[in-house]
Amino acid sequence: MAHTQAVSAVSHVRIAEVLTGLGMITEDEARSVLDEAAAYAAEPIGRRHEIAEALESFGVAVSIHSEDVDFADEHYEWLLNEAAALTGGKVTVSDYRFEKSHPDDEDCGLGRMHFVCNGKQFSFGIEQESNDYLDMGAAQQAIEALSPDDDPRDFRCVEQEGPHLDDDFMVLATAEQREGLRRHLGLSFEAPSG
Repeated sequence: MAHTQAVSAVSHVRIAEVLTGLGMITEDEARSVLDEAAAYAAEPIGRRHEIAEALESFGVAVSIHSEDVDFADEHYEWLLNEAAALTGGKVTVSDYRFEKSHPDDEDCGLGRMHFVCNGKQFSFGIEQESNDYLDMGAAQQAIEALSPDDDPRDFRCVEQEGPHLDDDFMVLATAEQREGLRRHLGLSFEAPSG
């Protein structure tokens, strides 16, 4: 019961305090986000999913959409670049391409995504029947592959709560920062998928 009460007291203001205290963002970055969220910054956030979603607005997480994205084969490239941007230039993604299992079928979501990250080649199988939806597991593995080599931070997925099938949120943080997010915001993280 205490865990639920602690999470229900979370707001954008509290998230800014926690992220600043953990060294994940600067005071200026926190102030900028809170200025944009002024109308609701102090309102309580109840669900873990909404707390994780707020992390994206502070620039420490990226979401993998669980709903329709129209052209998943193209969306993966955008998603990888969004995740790479969180590293502050330590990671770059290039030469993205998607090989469809059935190239003549626009609706086919099956295939392989290929990209280069900091000079290293990566390839992930995509097992989503429709090109309207992302293969959440493959997207998670691809983002984990973007974790900077010379940095103690890595990408981890926030654990989902209950039977909801929400977006996945990949957070770039150190082990100590993830522990702080667990303690102060009630977030827990999945083990690496690879």
